[in-house]
Amino acid sequence: MIAQNSVFDAVRRGYNELEIASNDEIIDYFSDVNPDAMSGHISNIKGIVFEQEVVNALNEQGMDAMLFEATNHPISDIALMSDADIAAEVQLKATDNVAYINETLAENPDIPIIVTSEVADRFDNSIVIDSGVDNVALDDVVSEVLAGEVANHVGESIASDVVSEGLADLVADVALPISPIGFGIGLLFGLPF
Repeated sequence: MIAQNSVFDAVRRGYNELEIASNDEIIDYFSDVNPDAMSGHISNIKGIVFEQEVVNALNEQGMDAMLFEATNHPISDIALMSDADIAAEVQLKATDNVAYINETLAENPDIPIIVTSEVADRFDNSIVIDSGVDNVALDDVVSEVLAGEVANHVGESIASDVVSEGLADLVADVALPISPIGFGIGLLFGLPF
């Protein structure tokens, strides 16, 4: 479940001018934004929330995942770590736009993409991984929090979708197909890698 505090944390991470703002100050800031521009803000914040939730889930499932410091890191969004080194990089896309995912695949065909469920359901490609999170639910959570509609429920989860419990296994199979254990066994039996 995505807590409203995740949305406020995403705003603080993505907007330098709001880095130390209170929840109420964030709500006030977005109440003055032009409605036409608000959809861009929601999309940006939704992406940051998605990154945070996926990294948290991967870490809870035993994988060492981390966000890059910059929210606009080129090519990938998160790193999978092994002994303090980056073992693999993964992209995350919170969208229902299949064309956007196709463009991303064309630009970076070797980098796995963790996506929202609406998009994942439309791909039969192992490099496109279903997060288990619904894009519409993410949109709704971000919109409601920024509009102050759930401000009196601090700490409560406001989305019913959760990141898939088996996400770490799916990511490991795609992003880290040769684990240290598998590599060691391969060397023992003389298998080429």
